[in-house]
Amino acid sequence: MGGYGNQIGNPPWGGWKMDFIAGPPVINYENRAIDFDYTGTTIADTAGNFLFATNGVTILNNANDTMQNGTGLSPSTYSSPQWFGDGLRIPQATLILPLPESGNIYYLFHMTWDTISIPAYAYYFYCSIIDMNLDGGKGGVIVKNHIVLTGLFSSNGISACKHANGRDWWINIHDSYGTGLHFFLLEPSGVSFSHTQNFNYREGVGSYCFSPDGTKFGGYNTVDDFEIFDFDRCSGMLSNFRHVVINDSTSWFGSAFSPNSQYLYGSSLRYLYQVDVTSNQPDTTFKIVGIWDGTYYNTHPATFGLLGLAPDGKIYITTPGTTPLMHYIEYPDSNGIACNVIQHSVTLPVYNSATVPNHPNYFLGALVGSLCDSLVGSNELSINPIKIQPNPTQGLFKIVYPPQSQNGSMELIDLFGKIIVVEQIPPWSQLKNVDISELSSGIYILKIRWGNNVVYGKVMKE
Repeated sequence: MGGYGNQIGNPPWGGWKMDFIAGPPVINYENRAIDFDYTGTTIADTAGNFLFATNGVTILNNANDTMQNGTGLSPSTYSSPQWFGDGLRIPQATLILPLPESGNIYYLFHMTWDTISIPAYAYYFYCSIIDMNLDGGKGGVIVKNHIVLTGLFSSNGISACKHANGRDWWINIHDSYGTGLHFFLLEPSGVSFSHTQNFNYREGVGSYCFSPDGTKFGGYNTVDDFEIFDFDRCSGMLSNFRHVVINDSTSWFGSAFSPNSQYLYGSSLRYLYQVDVTSNQPDTTFKIVGIWDGTYYNTHPATFGLLGLAPDGKIYITTPGTTPLMHYIEYPDSNGIACNVIQHSVTLPVYNSATVPNHPNYFLGALVGSLCDSLVGSNELSINPIKIQPNPTQGLFKIVYPPQSQNGSMELIDLFGKIIVVEQIPPWSQLKNVDISELSSGIYILKIRWGNNVVYGKVMKE
């Protein structure tokens, strides 16, 4: 978890990092090439080493410098320097996911405001692709501002949850009025649109997330207040809509689930709310667990802003007014005021403008016992070893495989999920020659199938 505050002056800008690797958080100050303002997303490798971050406009590499080809994200008037070119002021406008079965490719999903109005909307849902093997391990952007879907969307609230197979990812965004949610699937072959669910009884947009166990989806918005759904990780479908109406006129919102996935918290400037999402009547479980104590830092109120569940099991809360203070919920798995909201108890080395990372549960595994708790049709061990030679290739390569008893198939897929090449693999041979000389340079996903057995690989065309 990390956030990046504002320091008045010329670059390099000051930022803060909250490190949980040793257990309790350690907060450090760092000079960075870019600033962050509301929009902020980070990613680390499986060992916890920081890889890169983004403010919605620029990508910061692990040397705290601008990533190779990492500028000009989400092009719009709002994303230009005349507005907030050093960081978008849009909560949950970015999200980073690793490409399944790839140790070095990451997908950055992002949006901006394409209409400078109130409320403001997005015309495009983008993805950019980062290869961490480039620039000596500091990474580089190999695809930028690819349009995944065109429409009229809320520009915040990008969320993700692991598929029940424990490998792929569900991603969702909201339409402009909040009544519809669009779902996408990230697989080893890339990202693709899956489906849309419309809910005519919803309106408004806010801050949303999936529960850590993946069974619930919900959030807090300024119209319907708490919204809660059950989520099917196999189908990517929402059901059992419940909402809790709150008598509050605030224009601010934030939300986070407790570590045990039982409670959903919402922030509303002066108040912190809690509901039990395991109840079919969550309105009967509604509680006010925190009331702003009136603290100011200089002239800025230290009220309640965005929420983020951290690796130490606590929920950290920013202040919408630019201050160096944060609050936290000490025991978020506890009912009511026993959760223990501790106000302005964290002091950062710089001012922070409501920035909290948008993190899904990267460690969620397969849903054991479900109809898709394993990768259906995937059994790599039965068809290994597969060799691709040479790789990288200038156009000609061969697939070397063990003897098979049936015909197989080969698909070459680009990083957006589009199938480029389809060919048969005969069982009477152990070698398949492939010619991709006419394709553009880049990375392609190789999908090989024999019956119910599937294996994925990568081919790099020079």
